[in-house]
Amino acid sequence: MRSIVAASRAADREAQRRRKQNLKAQMVAESTSALEDWQNYIHDLVSIHTDMADMIDWYGLASRPKPPEPSLRHTQQEKAESALAAFKPSIFHFVRGGSEKLRARLRDAVKVAAAKDQKQFDDDTAAYAKALAEWNDDTALAKRLVRGEAAAIRQVIEEMQSALDTTLVGSEIAFSIGDNYVHARPNVHGEDIVPSTRRKQLASGRLSESKMPVGEFNELYQDYVASAALKVAGDLFHILPLEEIYVTCTANLLNAQTGHKEKTPILSIQFVRETFMALNLTGIDPSDAMRNFRHVMKFSRTKGFSTIEPLQPVGA
Repeated sequence: MRSIVAASRAADREAQRRRKQNLKAQMVAESTSALEDWQNYIHDLVSIHTDMADMIDWYGLASRPKPPEPSLRHTQQEKAESALAAFKPSIFHFVRGGSEKLRARLRDAVKVAAAKDQKQFDDDTAAYAKALAEWNDDTALAKRLVRGEAAAIRQVIEEMQSALDTTLVGSEIAFSIGDNYVHARPNVHGEDIVPSTRRKQLASGRLSESKMPVGEFNELYQDYVASAALKVAGDLFHILPLEEIYVTCTANLLNAQTGHKEKTPILSIQFVRETFMALNLTGIDPSDAMRNFRHVMKFSRTKGFSTIEPLQPVGA
């Protein structure tokens, strides 16, 4: 009995040990996953600019040649006529129903082949009409864009807005458009888009959360705003043949005089295509990248953003 009791107690101790190991492994896995989620969110927050719209070559579209007109090809008819011309009666044809019947079948085959050639030509003509209409529309729009027409710029922006992913950029993007220029005004998300806590995993495997220091919090928000501005400028450079893009970011900041949050300009940049296209977007620090362009930004690590006067008037 003593040996049975001892064995039972040993088995219980082993089961408890395994249970504790499993619980710890589960805790470590959950902590690791929570830390990775936080790290990925921070990364996505400051790298919005790395996901751009597809590039449109408007200069290439403006000079693209007219699609070639289709021609009626008698490929199948000529093949059937060759078979008819090469037909020579033989004793075997007589056995199979007579040479004239076979010759008649070959003549019918020529008619069927001619009809197929005509059907192919009709299909090609319909496809050509569609391609020609698209060519006319594309080249006409491209030429207007290359000339910098405001109406053409607005048309492209309105058509592309629904296709561009601006979820992280902000709640809305307003545009002022003139000949050869665009002034985009994204209303970026408020500071609450930045986590108020930071996470790290202790040596024990447990997840530790602590309040994010004010300086680190403000710098993350600054990088987010700059990344949003880069995203807006990059999308516009990719879908429009413009050499300069103005971007003014606004955010809902607290007005100390009224006690209410108001839409306030906090960052204004004049982006130049040549300089922008030379950037290594995956390797830059968004806030530091603003130094490559003429810009206005009032920011401190302790207070964050302050109101600025945009490079272009809000309505221009």
